[in-house]
Amino acid sequence: MLDAETEQAIRHALVRCFDSVRGVADVGEVRVYLLALLVFKYASDRTADEASHAVALDADAGSVPSFEQLLNAKHMPDIGRRIDRALADLENQHPLLQGAFHSVRFDSPLLGEPKQRQHLIADLLGCFGLPEFDFRGGASAEAAGFACETLISEAAAVAGKRGAEFFTPPGVSRLIAEILQPEGKESVGDPCCGSGTLLLTCSGFARAHSGGEGCQLFGQEKNGSTWALAKINMFLHGELAAHLAWGDTLKDPLLVAGSQLQTFDVVVSSPPFNVKDWGQEAAASDPYGRYQRGVPPRASADYAFISHMVKTLKPGHGRMAVVVSHGVLFRSGAELQIRRQLLEEGLVDTVIALPAKLLPYTPLPIALLVLRKDKSDGQVLFIDASRQFKHGKTQNQLCDEDLARIVSTYAARADVEGYASLVSLENIIQNECNLNVVRYVGAVEQLQQVDLQALRLERAQLRAELEGLESRFASLIQEVHRA
Repeated sequence: MLDAETEQAIRHALVRCFDSVRGVADVGEVRVYLLALLVFKYASDRTADEASHAVALDADAGSVPSFEQLLNAKHMPDIGRRIDRALADLENQHPLLQGAFHSVRFDSPLLGEPKQRQHLIADLLGCFGLPEFDFRGGASAEAAGFACETLISEAAAVAGKRGAEFFTPPGVSRLIAEILQPEGKESVGDPCCGSGTLLLTCSGFARAHSGGEGCQLFGQEKNGSTWALAKINMFLHGELAAHLAWGDTLKDPLLVAGSQLQTFDVVVSSPPFNVKDWGQEAAASDPYGRYQRGVPPRASADYAFISHMVKTLKPGHGRMAVVVSHGVLFRSGAELQIRRQLLEEGLVDTVIALPAKLLPYTPLPIALLVLRKDKSDGQVLFIDASRQFKHGKTQNQLCDEDLARIVSTYAARADVEGYASLVSLENIIQNECNLNVVRYVGAVEQLQQVDLQALRLERAQLRAELEGLESRFASLIQEVHRA
């Protein structure tokens, strides 16, 4: 673990990077440029540090300039092309990074006119040359991982609504990991992996609870620049064996085993809400049989993602958690049909209502839908965690105590007045398969004993004070008039 002082220093150094970009380019658009320099600095430092072998460059694979060499040449007119060549060489030497810099061109008008671009690149090289980005030594991997997480989260905030498409907040990721409890060597899949935050959190949980053994990570991402972001994120966190595919999961799933979808011990995702052009016209004849419970409506892919995730669960012990909008819990039509069958099959384990504004610049309240293959109690647990959170100006957060209460309630699987209810399948079906948490968990009003005599005395005292103030005010007015 990094100490608070080191974390704060890295944050301040990243602020300098952002300040260099502002006014020249959009931080959200060039986040991958900043990450590319972070990766290159990390790889360069680790190459120079004989203590590391995990990401050391292969000396026989070709000559890659060090970060120090590029820093010394930062005022050269061709510095952009030099960085581009260095990144291409880095890709060639690390399978995980192949394609990660496909959209990065430092010799590009995106960074301004030639002279302006040269100044910006020189500033950025200077920023990443700060002592805070020295990744030599024992804590280098933690420092690089923290810098990457901070850069991604800050870029998500700057990107506004677009940020919700690639970044799952740490609190939500931690909650999912603690609910599903992935173990070392288990496979974890995410069909809409974004920047890979959820996958990394699951593997981190396993390492912390399985003697340092992480998970096998698999993800697919539709957006090319976000896919590149995920690869960089995996690299900087040391998950070098992660397998990340670039493509549309619903139209062209790439995590396959022969003619079948690959299955996983744990499936997690925070897919985009209400995607319209998702391939509904071809769903009825889906070669993978994902829509056997019904074809989701054309106007929303929410249940298409859920159907895909259920299909990729390993039999026996497979479990999944998906972040959904509240409409998923109660909408009618084809979605009701799918929801009913999931319930009747005994797959729906828990529904957790979460606060609004947890996702970047998304005001909607969200819920966590948990499904398990090994569920056998014929009941569904509903938890209303929508009222406990830390308020933020643009984004709310789940605090440690909020997470602890949710997780302990999930583990206990019992009624908690005003917070959780364990509901029979028959009851839910009688309610038209409505999974809206507020239908089953009623808020408890905190009633207080009212002392009427004390209230009367307090009112009399306030009236007396008011009369005294009015008398004083009248006296002051008279004095003003006399003057």
